[in-house]
Amino acid sequence: MTLLVKDANTTVQSLSTEVDGNGNLVPVHAPATTDALGVSTPVGLQNPLPVMNAAGAVASDGSGTVATGGSAQTLFGGILPVNGFVVQNNSSAALWISDVGVASAGGASIQLAANGGLFATPSGYKPAGAVSLYGATTGQAFVARRW
Repeated sequence: MTLLVKDANTTVQSLSTEVDGNGNLVPVHAPATTDALGVSTPVGLQNPLPVMNAAGAVASDGSGTVATGGSAQTLFGGILPVNGFVVQNNSSAALWISDVGVASAGGASIQLAANGGLFATPSGYKPAGAVSLYGATTGQAFVARRW
């Protein structure tokens, strides 16, 4: 169905419409992006819709070393990252992290390979619980940031 409307310049414009679930006539919107010149193009595989996380936060450091080998420890002082986090293993042995319970060597924990293994969440990710880290040896180094 097409609805004719007048814009600010009093020019008649056609507007595509459809009936919604409640029987109301509503405009049909085609997802589009606008370039620097103000030209809109349809969103698709060749022209994806840009996404911006408006709830971003400044990163806080949670880096350190394994306090007691063979025992899990909580990262970030137990504070839940509200917008995501990253952990990198800077030691010569594997580390494990978990945001759904206490980290261990296996189970639901995610293994970080020795010498640079990395786990990063997407922006906007909020874990189910505190982030926990497990290392078998006291002193294993890691880098961690939350935002």
